[in-house]
Amino acid sequence: MEQDNVFYVGVDVSKAKHAVAIAEGGRGGEVRYFGEAFPRASSPEHRSREAEP
Repeated sequence: MEQDNVFYVGVDVSKAKHAVAIAEGGRGGEVRYFGEAFPRASSPEHRSREAEP
């Protein structure tokens, strides 16, 4: 029987940057910092704010 692998993804969101971490499932799972992404003015969130009256 195949065993499923469980991973959790955490995202810390701010206006300046978004930080991402990945954790393996289980109590002893390893947590790894994946990196940062910087929001762009062309993001869907930004465009939706521009469309508001």
